[in-house]
Amino acid sequence: MAVDERPEASPLAGPEHSQGSSRRQFVTRAVGVGLSAAAAGPVLAACSSGGDGGSKDAAVKDPLAAKGGPKTTPNPDVIYPEGYVGPRASKKAMLVKEKVTLRVVVPQNVSVGDWAKNDYTKWYEKTTNVAIKWQVVAGGDDAMTKVNAMIASGDIPDVFMNINFTNAQQLLYGSQGLFVPLNKLIDEYTVETKRIFKDYPDAKSLLTSTDGNIYSMPYVNDCFHCNCGNQRMWIYKPWLDKLGLDMPQTLDEFEAVLKAFKDRDPNGNGKRDEVPLMSSKDDALDTYFMSPFMYNPGEPWLVLNDGKVDVTFNKPEWREGLRYMNKLYKQGLLARQSFTQDGDQLRRVGDHKGEPILGATRTWYWGSFATLNDDDPKARWRDYVAVPIPKGPDGQRHATWNYYGAVTGGAFVVTKACKNPAVAVQWADGQYELESIMRAYSGDLDKGWRWAKKGEVGINGKQAVWTTLGTWPPPDGQWWGQLGLGYRSNDYRLGEVADPKNPTFEKPLYEESKQAYYADKIDKSVQLPPLYLDEEQAAQTGELSLTLSNYVKQSLSKFVLGQWNVDDDAAWKNYLSTLERMGTPQYVDINQKAYEAKYK
Repeated sequence: MAVDERPEASPLAGPEHSQGSSRRQFVTRAVGVGLSAAAAGPVLAACSSGGDGGSKDAAVKDPLAAKGGPKTTPNPDVIYPEGYVGPRASKKAMLVKEKVTLRVVVPQNVSVGDWAKNDYTKWYEKTTNVAIKWQVVAGGDDAMTKVNAMIASGDIPDVFMNINFTNAQQLLYGSQGLFVPLNKLIDEYTVETKRIFKDYPDAKSLLTSTDGNIYSMPYVNDCFHCNCGNQRMWIYKPWLDKLGLDMPQTLDEFEAVLKAFKDRDPNGNGKRDEVPLMSSKDDALDTYFMSPFMYNPGEPWLVLNDGKVDVTFNKPEWREGLRYMNKLYKQGLLARQSFTQDGDQLRRVGDHKGEPILGATRTWYWGSFATLNDDDPKARWRDYVAVPIPKGPDGQRHATWNYYGAVTGGAFVVTKACKNPAVAVQWADGQYELESIMRAYSGDLDKGWRWAKKGEVGINGKQAVWTTLGTWPPPDGQWWGQLGLGYRSNDYRLGEVADPKNPTFEKPLYEESKQAYYADKIDKSVQLPPLYLDEEQAAQTGELSLTLSNYVKQSLSKFVLGQWNVDDDAAWKNYLSTLERMGTPQYVDINQKAYEAKYK
């Protein structure tokens, strides 16, 4: 099985690496996690060595690491399909002759367990001859609290891994001399990272901050279905079939289907217990219901219009989307709980014992609303299929697509405290090798996974590259729980063996996403690429972004639930004027300047 890419399941593939589906992304795009730029300035000034941290041409001094990377020999056991782009399996020489120890700060993770005793950790140390002194901090957003304390005290490690520094933090900390520029280190000491830059031409540019430096190693997760995950709508196909209904293609047809679910007893139990449409507070409705009217990537709702940064939440098309959702709610077709309940509460509805009661749901994937049992060919989740974006009044569909989610930074930074920065970079680089990726992801070779045999077919219909053995994920302590670094290209992900006798959710998730949304995806030119805000810009947008985010989401629920009348021009004007007073024009202007600094 490939990877569970739910925002709540993966620390590296969720909202931060999509087009936006959480308040946290709205804030971190501007500020970072837990530390505003305004507070960071004095702290980092105290840590700065006053050296050449801001120069991408700084001399590289690390005699222990071999220039050009370790000797690398291709692994002949692996079969690649024609035209394969992605990580390659190889045998590598040890990075250093005499063992080197790096101090690495990482977040706590149940799947990893004890970082020092983890099976993959032991294998990788044996392979590289680099020992790690692990310093574990609390996981999630709490990780930055401990990191802040380290920075304030000057007690910094050689490497921060999976703390996930934002672009703004990388630029700020790099300019203060805390983070080491990696440009020359990558050029002179890596093998796999340069492969990534070749395979993904945009990668180097996306990782390069506005001062010309690269401050973090790349993380690659070219996940096809993730590109549209924050807008997917699912519908229970057996009910459509039983009621003789086609898949809805327009707004009127979607409404009619929900009415039939409510009124025509599709589960056949003689009760009006069907829930036509329900979501959770963690799965935004606007990403789907605004899309018939406009391109709306979701929080933080930033887009490009002819090269100019703009927001979606103050447009007439946004109001039309609110009208439609309010129309569904007033008819009892959209459940009120969608704005308050969490994922567990939604899953209890999806897993309702006896007859199914959930007709449609706006969630990331099946596991967001039902028990995901790959081993049961008759599991209920298999009967939910993706619903295309309904055609809007102009006959258009604006399916979101994340063109910039494949390559991200912030997961691996080297600090000024590191005496062997080239070794640290090579240690990171080795994690992009294919066998290393598989071991970190699925455990030991021939126990948790194996190489595909000739003739085995992947998800994409081509020669497969690998397959898991048994049920994924491996037991805790045998893998890195999707942490560390990775080079999961699209061809790698779709190179998983698709066994019809042992079906997993990955193949249908790929197929449903491709069939329902890919043809209607928006043009790349309207998506705002990742930005690097400087210290002043980050300070200006910190509280501003959070205030706007809260207001937009609160207002959406009030309009949809009828607490505010979306048809009342006075109420709509008050909404717009409040957004303006809260600083929407300033927020747009700051992001415009950051965009121009990076891409103009």
